[in-house]
Amino acid sequence: MGKIIKNAVLGLLVVAFIVFAGVMMNRSTKLLEHWAYPTEYSETVEEKSAEYGVPLSVIYAVIRTESGFDPNAESWVGARGLMQITKDSHDWIDYYRKESTGTWDDMYVPEVNIDYGTWLLSYLYREFGEWETVYAAYNAGPNAVKKWLEDPEYSTDGKTLYNIPYEETSKYREKVSTYRKGYQKVYGYD
Repeated sequence: MGKIIKNAVLGLLVVAFIVFAGVMMNRSTKLLEHWAYPTEYSETVEEKSAEYGVPLSVIYAVIRTESGFDPNAESWVGARGLMQITKDSHDWIDYYRKESTGTWDDMYVPEVNIDYGTWLLSYLYREFGEWETVYAAYNAGPNAVKKWLEDPEYSTDGKTLYNIPYEETSKYREKVSTYRKGYQKVYGYD
């Protein structure tokens, strides 16, 4: 009888260990996913997402790709902040909106930078209507993308880019798309 009880207890311990290990692995996976797909500045991102109609997953994917969530990031061409706004883009956005919500030096301020970057994504989406094309325009500029869309070597329908002549822009679009899918999977964002 003692051997039966001993085996039953051992069996229960094995089952408990397996359940515990499964729970811990699930928690570890969730922690790793959240680490890989951060959501810093969520209050501002959520506010600007609602204001400009840009999906949260797109904003986070662009920030992740552009700066890795470093508000002090600066590119080799002088783009600044989380969403890597260039001086020309900053000035154009101010001119187009007929207002300035931040100076050029404010592009290091997360709230201001996210406002400019999200507004620009919204503008580009109204212009092109497809996020994959928007990513290319955010990286290479809308004028380059317009030319590519008119060229059958790059677009067969004038709306979707099937081929991108700039390797940097092609890789950029792929990265943003991958990160967006990650944010959608991990957080259930749109």
